[in-house]
Order: sequence, then structure tokens, then C-alpha cells
Amino acid sequence: MRVHPKQLVTNCVITEDIYSKGLQPIIPKNTVVTPLIQEVLDRFMIQEVDVDDYLEDGMTYFPLPFEAEEDTHEKVLSTPFMEHYHTVVEQYENLYQLWQSGVPLDIHKVRETIIPLAKRIDEHKRDVLLLFKEVTKDRYLAHHSVAMALIASLLAKQSGHDTDWIQVCLAGFLADSGMSKISQRLLRKPQPLVPPEYDQIKKHPIYSYRFVEKCASLSRQAKLGIIQHHEKLDGSGYPMGVKRAKIHSYAKMIGISDSYHAMMSERYYQKEKPLFDTIIEMRQRINHQFDDQYLYQFFYLLEETLKNQQVTLSTGEKAEIIELHLNKDPEAIVRVYGTNNIYTLTQDASPTITAFI
Repeated sequence: MRVHPKQLVTNCVITEDIYSKGLQPIIPKNTVVTPLIQEVLDRFMIQEVDVDDYLEDGMTYFPLPFEAEEDTHEKVLSTPFMEHYHTVVEQYENLYQLWQSGVPLDIHKVRETIIPLAKRIDEHKRDVLLLFKEVTKDRYLAHHSVAMALIASLLAKQSGHDTDWIQVCLAGFLADSGMSKISQRLLRKPQPLVPPEYDQIKKHPIYSYRFVEKCASLSRQAKLGIIQHHEKLDGSGYPMGVKRAKIHSYAKMIGISDSYHAMMSERYYQKEKPLFDTIIEMRQRINHQFDDQYLYQFFYLLEETLKNQQVTLSTGEKAEIIELHLNKDPEAIVRVYGTNNIYTLTQDASPTITAFI
């Protein structure tokens, strides 16, 4: 019988060679389906597979129910973006609990969780860049992982990764999966970590990499993005201390996305920072932590996306951003609602932006 790969179960027997673009089959007939085979089918986006009516053990094969992608896509589009985002945050928390309990990472489930949301980001760039507003410190890690995936996807597209941005997205989503193998007490500690505790946290990229090391549907580049996302250009990062030339571009983009969302979010041991403080701190790390090529692309993305964004000022007034300049000393020009007064906001001058509406 002919089925969609999503209808397969372990021990199905493939009855015809499966080809992609080459002359040699990517999977030969008589192959028994395993999770690895399902990953290969997923990676090569195979749509149909011929299988036997019986499983390898002689049991009758009953195809899993399959919902057409078009129907699923329509349902996704009819769900408000932020509602969809919060659903994915909950799904990440469920996955995280499985990882904590020792269940191997299911890359199919990961893709089904994050990719439909990620495919909507072009129409919701502002929502993505302001996701820090949704964070509560007790659910920070789940919010952060989803946001890191989406922000890194935007940056990847902005930087010309039009064909491989989904791999960047998956790497961003899974970059902190290794936190599940670390004492959760450390993640909720309200005080700064002492050196031995921080040494434990610094192991999480290795644990994350081990989760995905054998995932056939995750590219080598994505795996490098995961293990290297805390490396720094000057070699002072972790876990390997590699320098600029050996840090993959995926890791550089994920690192920027990670730092931006982390600094703008409320965490157990640190309050959220204002936008200008975040931008200045990131600029100070150019050529030490961040690659200027990607950081300036990110700043441009912020400048273009946050035009016309409504904000609350320290005066209590509501205003609209007319212009935003971040590549040098941060500056925002805003128009106050009601009075039409124009303010030029800088790091040192009053008023300041206290909230994004």
C-alpha cells in the first residue's frame, strides 16, 4: 500500500526503492522502518512510501491517521499568532519534561512543534522581536527557547539564508535543550551563580549537542549552531573556547538572538533591561562576542520593524516611534499622542521608553 511518511510506524517494511534527486535510492526496498529512517524521509521531504500490508513481526499494519498538510495549514493560519506562540511554549515545556526523564529527543515532534509557527514570522516580525513582553521568570526557559528560534530565523532570513533558515530555527529551538540535564535548582536561583554552579550551566551546549548528534534530519551546520551558540569571537566563550574563524554562522546568529531576548526579559536573577541599554551592551561586545556583520543586520531588522511601534514614556505619555537609529549611539524619535510633540530619545536624556505597547 502507499502511505504518507507520517503514517508509518516502527517495523513497517518498505516495498519499493525510495529516490530523491539522484540515481541511487536514498532508502532501498525491504528496509524496515526505524526512527532514523523516518528522519531521513522527513529531511528529504518524501511524500509517499510503498509499504507491505504486514509489519516485520507479522502483525497487520494499520496506517496512522493522517491530516492533510493543507488542512493543518489552514487551521494554523486561523489561530492568532500570539495564541499559537503560547501553545508552542506549552509544547516546549512538555518536551522538556520528557528530556528530563530520559526520553530521547524526537526530531519529528520538534519539527511539528516549531516549524508551523516559524513559517508565520514574516507577517509577524514585530511580535517576534517583542516576545520578551510575554516572559514570566518561572517559565523563562520555554519562552526563551521558542523566541530564540524565531528571532534567529528572522536574522537568518535578513542575512541571506533564504534556503536554510529552518535549520537555523531548529538549532535555536534546541540550543538550550541540554538544560534539562542540569539541576533545575540552578535555573531558578534568584542570586547570581557561584563559579562551580556556573560551570554546570556551561555544560548545557554539550548536552544539547548529544541530544541531536545522531539526528539525520538536522544538518551538521545546525548541530554546530547548537554546540557553539555560547562561543565568543575572542575565544572566551564555552564549551570549547573556539575563536571567530571556527564559529559557524548559525551559532553567531543564535548567539545574538539569545543575548537580545535574554537581556530584554525578566529572569530569576536579573530584571529586564531597557532597549537602549541592551543595544549599547551588545555593541560593546562587537569583535569580542558578536560578529559585527550579523549584529548590524540585527540592528537594521530592529530599526525597520519597530517603526510606528507604540510605546509608553517615563512621563506617562503614549507615543509612536517615528525613527529608530541603533548602529551608533541609540536614538529614537517619537511623536506623542494627543499633543503631537516630537521627542528625541537617547540613552542619557529624559524621557525614556519604559514599555512597548
